[in-house]
Amino acid sequence: MSQSRSDRSAVYIHAGWRCASTYVWSRFRALSGTTCFYEPFAERLAHLSAKRVARDTAHGWPSRHPPLEQPYRDEYRPLLRPLLRGVRGYRESFALARYFPTDGARGEIAYLARLRVHAERRDSVAVFGFSRSLQRAAALKTGLGGYHIVLRRSAAQQWLSCRSYRDAADVPYFELCHAALLAQAPAGSPAGRLAASLGLPRMPRWPRDVRGRLRALHRTLSPWSDEQSYQAFLGVYLLGQGAAATAADVMIDVERLGASEPYRLALSARIGADTGLPVDFSDALTPRHETAAVGVDFAAVEADIRSRLAQFGAVLEPAAAP
Repeated sequence: MSQSRSDRSAVYIHAGWRCASTYVWSRFRALSGTTCFYEPFAERLAHLSAKRVARDTAHGWPSRHPPLEQPYRDEYRPLLRPLLRGVRGYRESFALARYFPTDGARGEIAYLARLRVHAERRDSVAVFGFSRSLQRAAALKTGLGGYHIVLRRSAAQQWLSCRSYRDAADVPYFELCHAALLAQAPAGSPAGRLAASLGLPRMPRWPRDVRGRLRALHRTLSPWSDEQSYQAFLGVYLLGQGAAATAADVMIDVERLGASEPYRLALSARIGADTGLPVDFSDALTPRHETAAVGVDFAAVEADIRSRLAQFGAVLEPAAAP
């Protein structure tokens, strides 16, 4: 049974890191009548302030994101706690620790419902652009309803984009986050068993902040090879895409979005008909990275990780055709 427009009172964009989620979210933000929340689970929200909102822009780092008229998190300004830093209702555990939910994502649902109500009071449609929600997408759809878009990019291309930031920072954030997700997965779950089989340590408990724990994990993992990095990434990728597929009202193939005008037009028409929002993807571009630049046998690693996850009881989508 199709949903009515009133049942689709918010739009949820689910993706992994470096998967064009900022671009797709920005296309909704360009519309009148939307309130678009960027990365509602990101750890930055725990300590957000008006000054930090103004400082955090697409020009402040080599983001490769589209130009944005306002800072990423401008929509959170009215939701900042007046005396303390942070967004009301946000918990830092939303960022990584609760990626594999064990309680139906109740805390996340209550928090997102508050953001949605804020948008509705402004007589606008809430749009949420995630990069860490794939494993929670089904629970969010059950608890919140709405219209759910799932983005998919080639696993190798997405990982190479994550890896491309390794030399520009002391801590390879995008790669480490995938290891951290597995390192905090419930021990008996397919993700937890995969982490153990890969020899990943449990996530350090200290420091208390996410960035500090990522730095501690980085020290524990070093030296870390490209193959080990891709193994962790691919485990999270396969589990997340498999889980989110059941929640998708529409799936966006990021490679096709950048390469095919007919696909862009058809996708815009479908989302417009489903949501009443005339989103325009006509300027979409998807850069490609050279797979031969790293010494990883992508097909062999995927076969290995798929085999392990199947052994651990995970239900995965079939492998893409070569």
